[in-house]
Amino acid sequence: MTYYIVLPFGLIMSMIFCILRRKGFSLQNLILKSVSSMCYLLTAVFALICNPDVYTYGSLIIFGGALGLVGDILLDLKGLYKKDESVYLRGGFIFFLVGHVFYSIAIIMQNKMKWWLVLLAVVISVIIAFGNNWSAKITKVHFGAYRKIVFIYVVFLSITMVLSIIAAITSGFEKRYVLLTIGAVCFTLSDAVLSSTFFGRGKDGSFYLFINHFLYYAAQYLIASSILFM
Repeated sequence: MTYYIVLPFGLIMSMIFCILRRKGFSLQNLILKSVSSMCYLLTAVFALICNPDVYTYGSLIIFGGALGLVGDILLDLKGLYKKDESVYLRGGFIFFLVGHVFYSIAIIMQNKMKWWLVLLAVVISVIIAFGNNWSAKITKVHFGAYRKIVFIYVVFLSITMVLSIIAAITSGFEKRYVLLTIGAVCFTLSDAVLSSTFFGRGKDGSFYLFINHFLYYAAQYLIASSILFM
C-alpha cells in the first residue's frame, strides 16, 4: 500500500517543482528538488518491498536512483554558486554516470542478456556519443572544456537506453521492459534538453527548464516503478 501512497505524492511534488523551476535556481527550488528526488527513490524502495523476489534488480535500481539524487543536488548547486560551477557540474556528471552503470547492470542481470548483445549496446552507444558531438556543431551547442566528460557520459546514458530497448525486444515487449524503456528514453530526452540548456545559447528559458525536469522525473518514476512489475 505504501507504494501507492508515495508514488502519487511524489508525482505531485515533482510537478510543483517543475512548475516553480521555470523561474530559475533558488534555495527553495533546491529543497523542493531534493524532496522530489527523494520521492522517486522511496517509490523504488517501496516497489521492492512489494516485489522482494527481484531483490538484486531492485537494489541496483535504488543505488542508481540514490546517485541520481546526489547528482540532482550538485547540478542545482552549480546554479547557486557560480564560483564553483565547474566543480558541481563535473560532480553531477560523475554521479549520474555511475548511476547509469547501476541501471545497466540491473538490466543485464535481470534480462540474463547475452554478452554479444551487451557489446552491441556499447558499440551503438559510442556511435550515438560521436553523433552527439557532431550534431553539436549544427545545433550550436558548445561543450568547451566539458567535451570529454560529456562524451563519456553520453556513452553510459545511451547504454542504459539501448540495453532497455534490447531487453524489451528480446522479451517480446513485456510490460515490465516496455515501462523501463520508456523511462530510459525519457531520461535521454531530458539530458538532450539539459545539454542545450547548459551549453546552448538562448535555450535556458522557462519552457526548456520545465520540459527538462518533467522528462527527468517521468524517467526516474518509470524506472523506479519497473521494480514492481519485474
